[in-house]
Amino acid sequence: MLAAALALWGSAAPSDGGGEIVFTNYADGMVVRHVAPLVRGTLGDRSLAQVTFTNESSNRPSRSVVGPARDGRFVVLCELVPGENRLILQAGQKRRTLRLVYHPQTNPRFIRVAYLTDRTGATDFQTPLADDPQDYRGKLDTAMKLMQTFTAERMRDLGFGRVTFNLELDDQGRVVVHTLRGPLSADEYHRMDGDELWEHAHGLLKEVRPRLESRWLVIPAFTRWDPKTRKALAHTALGGGDLALFGGGDLFAWPDRLSDVHRAFANERRVDPALFFSDSVGRHTFWAVASTTMGAALHEIGHTLDLPHSRDPFGIMTRGHDYFNRVFTLIEPPHAGRPTPYAFADDEVARWSPPSAGWLAAHRFLAMDTRQWKDGGGLQARCDRGKNAIVIDAPNGLAAIVFCAGGHAQQLVAAPECKTRPTEMAVGLDRLVDVRAKDPRLRLIDAQGLSVTVDLDVAVGRRFVRKWNLARTTSPWVRHDAFPAVDAGRLEAIVASARAGAMHEAQSGLVDLLAVMPPVTREDTAAYAVRVIRCDRPRTLTLRTGSDDAIRVWLNGKVVMAELALRPAQVDQDKAEIELTPGENVLVVECCQAGGGWGFYLRLEDEKGRPLALGDDGRLTPVADR
Repeated sequence: MLAAALALWGSAAPSDGGGEIVFTNYADGMVVRHVAPLVRGTLGDRSLAQVTFTNESSNRPSRSVVGPARDGRFVVLCELVPGENRLILQAGQKRRTLRLVYHPQTNPRFIRVAYLTDRTGATDFQTPLADDPQDYRGKLDTAMKLMQTFTAERMRDLGFGRVTFNLELDDQGRVVVHTLRGPLSADEYHRMDGDELWEHAHGLLKEVRPRLESRWLVIPAFTRWDPKTRKALAHTALGGGDLALFGGGDLFAWPDRLSDVHRAFANERRVDPALFFSDSVGRHTFWAVASTTMGAALHEIGHTLDLPHSRDPFGIMTRGHDYFNRVFTLIEPPHAGRPTPYAFADDEVARWSPPSAGWLAAHRFLAMDTRQWKDGGGLQARCDRGKNAIVIDAPNGLAAIVFCAGGHAQQLVAAPECKTRPTEMAVGLDRLVDVRAKDPRLRLIDAQGLSVTVDLDVAVGRRFVRKWNLARTTSPWVRHDAFPAVDAGRLEAIVASARAGAMHEAQSGLVDLLAVMPPVTREDTAAYAVRVIRCDRPRTLTLRTGSDDAIRVWLNGKVVMAELALRPAQVDQDKAEIELTPGENVLVVECCQAGGGWGFYLRLEDEKGRPLALGDDGRLTPVADR
């Protein structure tokens, strides 16, 4: 898929005249759903260093934009007005007309932006420019449009079409910038850490949050670089839930309007990191600061759209945001660590990596138009051991499957086209790039934008004890503030009852007692599961459990864990050390049920924290690589 994207990046569309100017990514009369298309093309005159793009249908400040040209290629932004736009590209003595029709999105879900001040309401940001106009509204308007354009163009490059998020625009086409006045002084904000700032800003948003669903980018005005401590005060980069918070310490480098974008990304002026915040990975130039920080703000917005980090070095959800500028340029200027310009390759440009793009394409925030969404539909997955596969049931149609490990999106497993979205799909475990990695998961999203995450460790169950002898004997559990009475004689009877029956194998890491217990014993009841562990020597292990509801565990007749709780089961809710003796060790689990779900997780770790498998013969072995 990435190779196809790179091919699209440089491919040429058929020309309809105009001499030596060819538009390669837009065709005449095309309908556009975002306000600032990025137009690419080729020129017959390879000596030209710039082109001018003028929207004759507009009277807005960015009516004319000058963009770079190099070696017969050009890239230039334009700002559209609703309806048909007549655009004239001037390249030397050559002119070429392009008509684009702008239909604004009707999606009621917006990415909104707010500027957060201290209690004085001061909107000034720190800057090395003596004559800085402090136009924070213009900078945030421009940045948001660039992020929208970046998303549209890079999604198109991956074959998903120019889907992108909606922006809140006024009747002049400007992004609405909400100004939030906080209740604290700048000094008080400077003493906050990133988490505290995020929580504080999130609370303030409750006062202005529209009834319709939104995601917010909030930029604090009071971020400051302290030359004495060489630290950025009130700076953070945190995104999640409905809030992306990013410090405003580098706004001075952001362009004020779309017509300044190409110039901003060519600005070689140095930033003195001893005096000002230079969030630029050591490049210390205006263009690099602008690239890293606008890209990083988009990275945090990505988190609000449920995107995890990526492994792609040029993906926005890793450090690809450092190369945000390259989408809008043809060559990169010098910086503090490189004295010469850099002609980057097509695959060295910031992008949404395929796992991120596949997810975004199905997200409700990128739906472009109003839709009647359906909530619910039973998106779920199960392990089919015979097929060595995860079988996904998606009644609404499956839109994307993303494999994650270690908290990072690593693989777009599938992204069926809209017309062929299946309601069931089997994904072989051997298709996944690194299922041996830590914390492997499948993230699923359906055609209604509903999603679930499948913990493969749990679904496959390799790290859990899944086989148990279940006792026919149960105990009433009417008083939920105490465990059932079980003395030594009753415990022996429970073990005997369990060992008399066949071994039950759970379908996942969760031993689902609702699936196996008789209907008459599904409320106010305690059930029992038994396993024998055989050892040749004394061993100290770690026992980890999770349960719905309460759980009590005996080892060789001694209680080693007891958690009296009414709760849903989660992996590793409880932990205890247990001592095994040579020979046969009897493990008994009591799982108490008040109502609703009923079951438990149990796994074992060796002395070094490595997971252990419990064989049918009762022997412990390290969990094998998948």
